Amino acid sequence: MRNCLFILFNILLTLNVSAQEITGQELLNRAIAFHNPSGNWNTAKIDLIIDMETPGNSARRSQMTIDNKKGSFYLKMLNSGSLYEYWVDKNDSTELLYNFMAPDSLQVDSLNLTKERTLRWRDYYTYLYGLPMKLKDPGTQVDPTVQRTQFMSQEVLALKVTYDAAVGEDIWYFYFNPETYAMVGYRFYHDEAANDGEYIVLEGMEIQNGLRIPKNRTWYTNADNRLLGTDYLIEMKVNR
Repeated sequence: MRNCLFILFNILLTLNVSAQEITGQELLNRAIAFHNPSGNWNTAKIDLIIDMETPGNSARRSQMTIDNKKGSFYLKMLNSGSLYEYWVDKNDSTELLYNFMAPDSLQVDSLNLTKERTLRWRDYYTYLYGLPMKLKDPGTQVDPTVQRTQFMSQEVLALKVTYDAAVGEDIWYFYFNPETYAMVGYRFYHDEAANDGEYIVLEGMEIQNGLRIPKNRTWYTNADNRLLGTDYLIEMKVNR
């Protein structure tokens, strides 16, 4: 019995040491080397078609272009019977176009059709589909301590990330395969003590022109594991 306990102790010690042998920045660098091995992210033009499915609703298709070389973003989506097109240039100038039924003033308010909303769409999609490369952006605070833990019943390396107050207030944890450094999921909290926020499970990988982008993302609440929806990457085209 004593020998078994000694062996178990050594195994746990080895796991802990292996996680601590790598710093947060080193883990991030290795994850970026896996997802962006050719260093193309900052100059790539990426065309995406995404279907978002939420419980009880039909799929909503979005088509977008993230042009990192030009610093521009384009999004087209069908929402509430109208087709909306959002565009942002490198200077944060925005344009909103709509087809089919042009919304009246009440619809403009209810759908939040504003410049701020357009910028939020840009920030939302470029962040999620630019991970983990976006964790190099200014204002990002990477915790130096790497944790070895479990995520969706698999062993992972966890990277804690916070942001300068001017950038954001949420607390994020990103989970990576300890052998390949592929990102397998992440979670965020507004208030970690309250266990609010959500976690996202990644499935599959789309590989093109030196970029590895997670294919499908399924969202759940931290508090009760309630399914919120899934983003399915239907098509991706990467131009360098």
